[in-house]
Amino acid sequence: MTRLIAGLYSLLVVVSAYAADVKDVPPPETTNVWGIAIFLILFFGMCGGFFGYMWWKHKNGKEE
Repeated sequence: MTRLIAGLYSLLVVVSAYAADVKDVPPPETTNVWGIAIFLILFFGMCGGFFGYMWWKHKNGKEE
């Protein structure tokens, strides 16, 4: 486990040396509303699906 952590740390150090420099870029003036709407629909749809599935399992008595 120690070798794995040391190897990952060494890899991150080497990779960060090749990272691109951060440029001072101003934030975009507008936000894509469609992207936010799709994300929210998918997020709340998945949450609702998960809780619906858990409710269905509990209702049918298939709890683990």
